[in-house]
Amino acid sequence: MNDSYKDIFGSKQKIMFVFAHPDDAEIYCGGIIARLVADGKKIRLVKMTTGNKGSRQEAITEEELAKTRESEDREALKILGLSDADSINLNLGDGEIENTLDTIEKIVETIRSFKPELIVTHNPEQVLIRDLEGNYYVNHHDHRNTAVSTIDAAYPYSRDNLFFPNQLQKGLSTHSVAEFLFVDSWGHQDIVYVDVTEFAEKRTKAIACHKSQYSREHAQGSTDYFAPPIKGKRFECFRYVKAD
Repeated sequence: MNDSYKDIFGSKQKIMFVFAHPDDAEIYCGGIIARLVADGKKIRLVKMTTGNKGSRQEAITEEELAKTRESEDREALKILGLSDADSINLNLGDGEIENTLDTIEKIVETIRSFKPELIVTHNPEQVLIRDLEGNYYVNHHDHRNTAVSTIDAAYPYSRDNLFFPNQLQKGLSTHSVAEFLFVDSWGHQDIVYVDVTEFAEKRTKAIACHKSQYSREHAQGSTDYFAPPIKGKRFECFRYVKAD
C-alpha cells in the first residue's frame, strides 16, 4: 500500500475540510489533518452544524447540547494542532442541511475567503455505503447534502463573479478549486491511501474529546475502523478526484 501524501499535498499550502458535524473531521480524517498541520500546511475546517440534535439523551435541550459540543470541539481542535481561527461553524440546523442556494452561498464565502487548493468532504453520491467487509451503513442526510453543496460551491459558484456579487463587494475575489478528496469511499477505483501511523493516537484522542458522543473505547474503535492497522502502519483512505 503506497502513501499518496506527497503526490496529493506536496505542492499545496491550503487545504479546506468541509464536514456536517463537529466530530466528522476527526472521525474520517483526523490523522491527515494532524499530519498536514505538522507539515506546516494551512487548514480551514468548516463545520455546517453545531450537532445540536445529535443525542439520545432525553434530559437535554438543543441549546445545552450545542454548547457542550462547541466546548468538546475546541478541545479536539487543540489536539490536532488547530486554533479557533482555523475553524468555522456555519451554524445550520442539525439534520436540516439541504442543497439550496443559501447553503451553497455560505460555503462559497468560505472558499473565496480561504482560497483552498483542495477540498476534503463527505461522499456526495451514495445513500448506503458498503465497506470492504460487505457491511452497510447510512450516509447521513447532512453528509450527502454537505458534499453536494460543497461541490456546487466549488464549481461554478465560487469561480464566477456574477454569483453572489455581494461577496465581491465586501472585498472577496473569485476562486477555482478542482481537486477533491471524498471520505466514505471504500474500494472505489479512485481510492488513495495516506499514511497516518504517527498521528493515529492524536486522532483517537481528538475523537475522544467529543465525550457527549463517544467513549474512549468507541474513539479507538473508530480509529481502528477508518484507519485500520495494516502491517504495522495505519492509513486513512479517500477517493481522489481532479475535476476540470
